[in-house]
This record gives sequence, structure tokens and C-alpha cells, in this order.
Amino acid sequence: MKMKKLSALLMSGVLAASALVGCGSDAQGGAQAQTDNTTATQTAQADSNAAAPVETQDVSLKIWVPEEAVEDTDAAVKAFDDLHDEFNITYEIAVVGIDEAPQQLNTDPDTAADIFYTPSGGVADLVNKGLLLPITKDFETIASDLPESALTAVTVDGLTYAAPFSPNTYFMYYNKDLLTADDVKSLETILAKDTGAKYNFSTNITNSWYIESFFLGAGCTLFGPDGKDPSECSWNNETGLAAAEYIIDLAGNPKYLENKDGVGGAEFKEGNLAAITDGAWSAPSYRESLGDKLGAVALPTANIGGKEVQLSNFVDFKTITVKSTTAYPLAAQQLAVFLANPENSLTRYKNQGDVPVLNSLASSSDIANDEVAAALNAQASKATNQPSISKMGDYWTPAQAFGEGVVSGEITKANAQEKLDALVDSITGTLSE
Repeated sequence: MKMKKLSALLMSGVLAASALVGCGSDAQGGAQAQTDNTTATQTAQADSNAAAPVETQDVSLKIWVPEEAVEDTDAAVKAFDDLHDEFNITYEIAVVGIDEAPQQLNTDPDTAADIFYTPSGGVADLVNKGLLLPITKDFETIASDLPESALTAVTVDGLTYAAPFSPNTYFMYYNKDLLTADDVKSLETILAKDTGAKYNFSTNITNSWYIESFFLGAGCTLFGPDGKDPSECSWNNETGLAAAEYIIDLAGNPKYLENKDGVGGAEFKEGNLAAITDGAWSAPSYRESLGDKLGAVALPTANIGGKEVQLSNFVDFKTITVKSTTAYPLAAQQLAVFLANPENSLTRYKNQGDVPVLNSLASSSDIANDEVAAALNAQASKATNQPSISKMGDYWTPAQAFGEGVVSGEITKANAQEKLDALVDSITGTLSE
């Protein structure tokens, strides 16, 4: 088969702090139209197969990936082409960050890539705007290997719109010279221990992607149990008040360090901090500083309101998606799934550090023997799917402001209920209606 390869174009990638959110419309019509088109393509191909030998289809695809994924993607597309005699693929790989890609698709769908990386938290919004194609062709080859949380994150109205390949959340690192494997199971134990270090624990109360672990862990919900009710946030109920009082006490504990502007990470690498919440992206620098002393585990439990609860943070997934208006829906769907298959997920993990979400790989020796990867997967199983409704855009700033108020001392136990009521009103807008 003839293989055509165009140069990989390097475009600047901008990584945003959160998943894309926005208003929704026309999901079902766009999705159904694309599904019908895909079905028609498959039917026509089946008819053609019965009548005549298979003809090779010339396919041209534009693919957006982060810079570190260019070489692996290039090799994967070549391997895909070798397996599919029905396609003769010409492709262009451009560097566009995972959080930047949805923004560019929104701005100019016509020039956007056929295949691109997307955080799962923005999938539903893109579907509602009619910008994503359902991925049905070959998806069954990975579906049974995905955890339910990953499937839920990419499913809208019963159709899957993305191929997940890696969980995105944070967990806890600790210094094995200062804490034991038993110590790190409980935040109370961590804080109470005389470690000899200046600080025992650090997280980001002032960051709205971290503060939720106390509220969700305590049992509060954001946009309902399924994350889809824009009018619901229970953070100001009795349980939410207990969570707020807990973080007020935590912020005032002399053994606690707020990890603002990276100060927690710096102290951790110097051996002055026993444990810190962070993600897999920090593993290389922590390993360089701590070596064999570095440990990694899921988030600890905390005693909130007299109950021992498991801290539960947001989790979303890095996914591969297909533009709804791609000229080659069949090839694009199959390639998207191929890029997320076990072989390519393992390559991505070894070369780029993206821990695979597939169950078969998570339990393999390659991943199980990696303490950081095991911690990420362990916490992902305890985490809460980040809501993907457009109302999520109203969460980030108010939650950050609440955390900043706690750390600055502006929010106290005396006014916590009032501040929580204001927080919920800012997020949902329902209390003032």
C-alpha cells in the first residue's frame, strides 16, 4: 500500500487550567445526522464489498496532539494504515494542547482537526454544540476494558463521543523517611505525627480543583448526584458546613502549608514537608529530589463532622475525539479508537507518562509496579466525575474565592454558613431567585 506522510506542523499549544465549558444546543440533531452518515457509509461499503473487490479510499486527516505526542502519533498512524488496506491515508499532525483544541474547534470548526485530544469534562458541551461525531465504529474493542467512570464521562444520551486513554486527577505524595504506609491512610494521623519536618501536609484550599475533595468526600454534591442538575449544590447544608469548618481548622493548623504558587512542592523537595497533594505531572521532579524516599498513594481519609470519610476529588479523562464534520467519518472513528488501544496506551505511558485508563493495563506489571501510576488509578476509582454541564463554568471562580477567604482568615466558623450560602448562590443562582 502506498503511504503518504506530510510534515508534522508545530503550532503553539496553550494548556488551560480547567476543561472547556459553555452553552449547549442541537446535540441530538447533529449527533443523529453524523450517526446516519456513518451508518450510510458503512452500508454502502458493505454493498460494494458484495458486488466488487474492495477499492482503496484516499483519506486525508488532520490530527491535533500535544507536542510530546507527535512522534508516537506519527508511528501509530503508520501502523494503522498498514492494517487497513481499504484506506490510503495522507495526514497532517499539528501541535495543539489538549485544553486549547476545544477552544479552537469552537472558534473555527471548518479548519479544525478531524481528530484531537479533549478533556472529558468538555465533551458534553461540544456534543451539545453539534461539534463531535459519535465514535461507534470499533469502540467495542476497548469498551469492556474501560472503567465505568470513564465510559460515563464520554457518553451523552446513550452514545459515546470520545475514546478515553488516561485519568486526570491528583493524589498524594509522601516522604517515606517521615511517614509510614499506615500513617498516610488518615489525614488526622499525618497532621498529628511528630515527623521532625517543618510541615506535615500541603494541598490547595485556594484552588477550586482541589478544595472540592473535602466537600465531595463529606458527601456533598455539585449539580446533583449525577452532576447534571444546574440548580443543585448542597455545599451549604449541614454536611457542607462541617466540611467548611474542617478546612478552616486545617488552614489554621501550624503543621499545614497552603501550596500556593508552588511553595508546597518546593518544601516537599527540600525534605521540609511530609505529604502533598499533586498529580503525576510532578513525579519526575519529585523523584529527582527524593529518590527512593518518594511514596505515592490515594488521598487519605479525614474525620469531617465526626465521620471518617474518603476525600474524593474531581476526575476527568484525557480523550481522543472526532470532529462532527470530518469528511472521513469511518476512518477517523477507527483511528481514534486505535490511538486509544492497549498497545498505543502503553507506548504513550512509557514515552509521555500518561497513565493508561484501560483496566487490562492498570492491573499489568508495567503499571502496578509504578507507585505513582498505581496511586493515580487508585484515586481515580475513589474520585467523582467532574461535571461536564455548561453550568460548571460558574463553579470555578466562586469556589476559588471561598478557599482564598478561608486561608486569609476572612471566612471563619462564625460566618461560614453565610459564606457557604453566598457560594451556592454564586454557583447555581437559585437562592436569590
